[in-house]
Amino acid sequence: MKWYQPIECDNTVKNPLVCEYDDLEKYGYSVNDFKKGLLIKDWNSNVIFQAKEKKSDGEPDDVLQNHLMLPIYSSTLIYALKEHDINGIQYLPIKVLESSARCIDGFCIANLTNFIAAFDDEKSDFNRFSHDFPNPKVQGEIAGVKRFVLKKSKLIGYDIIRLKEYKQRFFVSEKFKDIFEQNLLTGYSFIEVELI
Repeated sequence: MKWYQPIECDNTVKNPLVCEYDDLEKYGYSVNDFKKGLLIKDWNSNVIFQAKEKKSDGEPDDVLQNHLMLPIYSSTLIYALKEHDINGIQYLPIKVLESSARCIDGFCIANLTNFIAAFDDEKSDFNRFSHDFPNPKVQGEIAGVKRFVLKKSKLIGYDIIRLKEYKQRFFVSEKFKDIFEQNLLTGYSFIEVELI
């Protein structure tokens, strides 16, 4: 069993499309809605992610580069994942636009619903927000991680998970990585993480 941290904006096409604008808030959504592990009901597929400047136009990667660093997957990637029974992802259709407003079809936000407590806080190298940190909501929470170590017993039966303990990061199985690489998809590279 091997697990990996996907590295965004890596293994890209030569001239990638980069979306630096979205209108999630217009429809009542925020980036935090995708870090809860919950299905999103009443999704509005008119949500836009757009390249605002001509220099940001290009060919979209299968993992779309975007300013929010949300996992946004192409129809090719979605098909490959579904074909191999990669579960725990809700696909939310969006409109991807070039700077000219030309629409590129087939992209969805990948809302990850497998939230697993698999972080090993004894072996991982990380720091926490202090107990007197100005934002009381994050006091004592993990602030940053230099090295992830995951509990393999918690990963059995999954191919993609977001950590309950550190919602900014998600991880994928060797099966996910192999599907991605065998289909010559773009937008992620992978770093193996230690398991105990």
